[in-house]
Amino acid sequence: MAIRPRLTFFQKHFTKPIDQDPEKEKRADNRHFTFFSHGSLLVGAVMLFILVGIIAAAVAVTLDRHNQQHDTDLQPHKNLSPIRLAVLENFPDPTLWYNDGTYYAFATNNAAGILEQPKNFSAYQYGTSNVQIATSTNFVNWTLLTSEHDPLPDIGKWVTHGLTKGKTPIPKSAVWAPGVIQRKTDNKLLMYYSASAHAEGNATTGAHVTAKGRHPVPHCIGAAVSSTSDPAGPYDPVPEPLACPIAQGGAIDPAPFADKDGTLYLTYKIDGNNIGHGGLCGNTRAPIVPTPLKLQKLAPDGLTPLAAPITILDRTASDGPLIEAPALIRSHEGIYFLFYSSGCTRSPTYNVKYATADTVTGPYTRSATTPVLQSGAWGLEAPGSVGVHEDASGGFRMVFHARVKAEMGRVRAMFSTGLVFEGRNVSLVR
Repeated sequence: MAIRPRLTFFQKHFTKPIDQDPEKEKRADNRHFTFFSHGSLLVGAVMLFILVGIIAAAVAVTLDRHNQQHDTDLQPHKNLSPIRLAVLENFPDPTLWYNDGTYYAFATNNAAGILEQPKNFSAYQYGTSNVQIATSTNFVNWTLLTSEHDPLPDIGKWVTHGLTKGKTPIPKSAVWAPGVIQRKTDNKLLMYYSASAHAEGNATTGAHVTAKGRHPVPHCIGAAVSSTSDPAGPYDPVPEPLACPIAQGGAIDPAPFADKDGTLYLTYKIDGNNIGHGGLCGNTRAPIVPTPLKLQKLAPDGLTPLAAPITILDRTASDGPLIEAPALIRSHEGIYFLFYSSGCTRSPTYNVKYATADTVTGPYTRSATTPVLQSGAWGLEAPGSVGVHEDASGGFRMVFHARVKAEMGRVRAMFSTGLVFEGRNVSLVR
């Protein structure tokens, strides 16, 4: 009797007999493939299970992305964020200028406001530039220029000169928050800045406020004129400050603005918390000292004040110790937007808000929406002190600082974003 060959695995599980005769059903030449075999049904079930799993995963990812885009409490994917890190150095209080295809960002000296600085860190050269400068041709990639390119090498006669004592000497001038604009009379650029005023008759000792207690050296606001048409400078300072209200705590954060008719204005902050009675940023213990934002009309030379400055906004209880860092812009719809920061730059309370008006002198009405920028949004910590400028295409760009941890401590790095104005609302775009 001949030995019947065994069926292969495939023949056994994926085929069925053609002739149901028991003597023939296990013969290979009597079998054919069918989708209704045990093996085919099992494979089909497995493939269906995998397909359902893939579809479920795709739906879950889609819903997750949808929720990330619409839930402000969630950190969105980095590619969806309108915020870019621009300069990962201590680059506080940035302002913005655009000219002939290049963006210029100017900032406070690099020694200012560093928190949690390592005691053994001495490799960094602090304050070697009175004003820092970074440039970009695409608003994405930025180059921080060295101290040899300081646009304000001469700080002016009214500023405190010399260096502090200690392991790391720092210039006593403490130049903060520069702002740049171009005047129409000769197309030269003007740089406004705040710096510590020196005591009367002593250029190396800081001035003192009249308030009781120990208070920092007050700042005043000065101006400098470019010696060429290059926005990078250098700028030559004028002999006297433009605003120096020492009895009120000083003045900081100058930000120039040119209205539609070409009239020049300068906004700045009265540094009232500099003579505060203690607490967060020196001004959360009663009595609270005002920190108003001022608007000064200027002559066409950009150096001569016309009339007295007016107050366009002041702090409220919801602002915490202060408001500061004004930045004024006029939208294409003719609405004036006054950006400002509130809270304290040394804490997560710092943020960016705005108010609007129909005329440059106000009255300004605070936006009822949440702050434009605040801690936690887009992964930022203590964002504030913005600079805004229009680009060649008519769009608006903004730079600001926020706290990051770096080698020299918790510094204020520069970030960038775009702005879209719709009526009295503003939104951030990448």
